[in-house]
Amino acid sequence: MTHEVHKVVREAGGLRIVIADSATSVSEANKNDIVVNGSHCGANIAPDYILPNGARGIVGNDAGIGLENAGVASLAFLDQHGVPAAAVAAVSAEIGVGQSTYDEGVISTANGVAQKMGVKVGMSAKEAADKMLEGILTAT
Repeated sequence: MTHEVHKVVREAGGLRIVIADSATSVSEANKNDIVVNGSHCGANIAPDYILPNGARGIVGNDAGIGLENAGVASLAFLDQHGVPAAAVAAVSAEIGVGQSTYDEGVISTANGVAQKMGVKVGMSAKEAADKMLEGILTAT
């Protein structure tokens, strides 16, 4: 696990949107957070970092998507667990830099849970994270 200080950009109803450079820095401190980060959304992200630590949503980088959707493999896994997830196009934000994902990232793909919350291809990462937060709040 990577240690870094996450930047909280929004809080509402006991939930937070936080910015992280790496998804590997997600810990128990991120329980109930929507994490906007600069990491790829590959197969290890969901089972190793997001689900075990109770994060409620994620926006990461598609890392160019890659062969057999390797760069976004966690989106389908999280969909099966009811967790909204989306990725920004690698060309829209600097990979490994969470602030770039949040400020400049443009959504290239989203799982079904995120789509039901209003996350759409072409919207900003900031707007997608807000939609996730609002969707979780209205569901509870």
